Amino acid sequence: MEFLDIIDINGNLTSKSEERKAVHQNGLLHQASGVIFVRKNKNEYELLSQQRSFNKDKNAGLWDLSSSGHIPSGQTPIQSLIREVKEELGIDVKETDLSLLGKFWRNEIHKEDFIENELDYIYVCEKDIDISNIIIQKEEIEDVKWISINDFKILLESNRAVKRKDVWDCLFKYIGNN
Repeated sequence: MEFLDIIDINGNLTSKSEERKAVHQNGLLHQASGVIFVRKNKNEYELLSQQRSFNKDKNAGLWDLSSSGHIPSGQTPIQSLIREVKEELGIDVKETDLSLLGKFWRNEIHKEDFIENELDYIYVCEKDIDISNIIIQKEEIEDVKWISINDFKILLESNRAVKRKDVWDCLFKYIGNN
């Protein structure tokens, strides 16, 4: 059973934690973290995207961040993210590899009893990862691949990628400045 810390509307931890299912059923404010691996390939940026498992509660089969997950009770965003990347992709990252892209609120109703009301800490990691070294967690991920920014924008426009407008806009701006 996974417990999540409850936060207030300013993103501050309260002294409460709840079981993950109850958090989503009641739309309680909580935290998640994610990372987008990027690399430059022949003067064009690419991002490492995961295709979410077709068995997920939300956004099943859509292309998304490289890795992400809820922050379990008692963990920091970085601690949770380092663990999540290892679990989902079999990749070791260090805190010094990660740069905070931003904090983004996510308020979505996926079905009557699944309300996502979270503050996402999204990081960027500029690292050229060899796909053949990735060990995907089948319960979470269908596939992983490097996608050019232009091709990823096409996935977004065709509703084949998770809608995270603020995150993607911020990433595209970050890449444009590098």
